Amino acid sequence: MPLKDELNGYLRLPRSFFGIKSPVTGDPDVGILGIPYDITSSHTPGARFGPDAIRRATDGERSHSYPLSIGEGSVPREPLSKLITLEDVGDLEVIQRLPEAAVIDISEATTKLATKESSLVFLGGDHFITYPILRGLSRARIGKWGIIYLDAHADLYSDMGGYQLSHATTLRRIIDDNIVKVSDVIAFDIRCALPEQKNELPTITKKTIADEIQDLAERVDHIYISIDLDVIDPSFIPGVSHKEAGGLSIVELVTILRTAFSTRKVKYTDIVELNPLIDISEKSAIAARDILKEILTGFASNQ
Repeated sequence: MPLKDELNGYLRLPRSFFGIKSPVTGDPDVGILGIPYDITSSHTPGARFGPDAIRRATDGERSHSYPLSIGEGSVPREPLSKLITLEDVGDLEVIQRLPEAAVIDISEATTKLATKESSLVFLGGDHFITYPILRGLSRARIGKWGIIYLDAHADLYSDMGGYQLSHATTLRRIIDDNIVKVSDVIAFDIRCALPEQKNELPTITKKTIADEIQDLAERVDHIYISIDLDVIDPSFIPGVSHKEAGGLSIVELVTILRTAFSTRKVKYTDIVELNPLIDISEKSAIAARDILKEILTGFASNQ
């Protein structure tokens, strides 16, 4: 008999995202996979601890599954625990893999998951992981892909320090590998991108982003949303690996997400660059928790 069985009723329950249960049978409505990888980070490592920090924030005593009551647009009144099922798939064992090997591991894993009908959320990790995730998803889900890339940076460098696989080259790899055409990229707010990088991408502003998202939905089969938390003003989320002055508010981000999910083309998303090592207050993990909740609400609204 395992020793833990002797302490049944005394031990903490397994972590759960907002108390949302797994299905009794069949695939979950949503699966969450942690990808604790930050070897390619060029600034402050620590994003590999992001997935567990978000998990801890979602099952604390102050956490519940009722949708956020902020921003514009209607949200379900029932708790998410009554609207969807969810499975915490776990974390990929990639922490010490070189980027070339991590690309293979991550893309193979996401290809396998995409054969199921579950919507998926990927928790990073640095922004490098978005490239192999999309590489794997696009192999399993045939069709035209678009991406909403929410980031303070464009990540369009051909290489970073001589390395082509980096958190600063992610969008370059996605475009150059023809996973997503540059015309089907909505990159926002990229406030710290170089001028030539901004010129390469479609121009998106706060006033036009809602219309751009609707237009994107009309010409693609799948929309992927990638959220680098440094797109948010660091006064809201200080715990990111490469913070920049300015940025969106949480409410502005939530509004963008609601517009994107209203297209019913979003099935896969990620949240990256949370670095709990530089925010001992856990303020950033709590904000990431609420962004995750908004994503789950979007999936619930599209059931």
